[in-house]
Amino acid sequence: RADVTRRLDDHIHENRGSNRYEDGMFKIKYFQKGTAHITFKRPELVDRLNDIIARHYPGMLAATQ
Repeated sequence: RADVTRRLDDHIHENRGSNRYEDGMFKIKYFQKGTAHITFKRPELVDRLNDIIARHYPGMLAATQ
């Protein structure tokens, strides 16, 4: 986790004119107000993230069919 954060932080500081970051796991478009859009490239990461969200915030995700 710290490695991803460090790479993104390094990218932002080294590429001041950019608002996008991409690696093997995801694409991030970040905005000046501090928000971001994240697109995951690996479906298993979405599944893992959903598991984490469901564990911490029960009932927040739609039920699977």
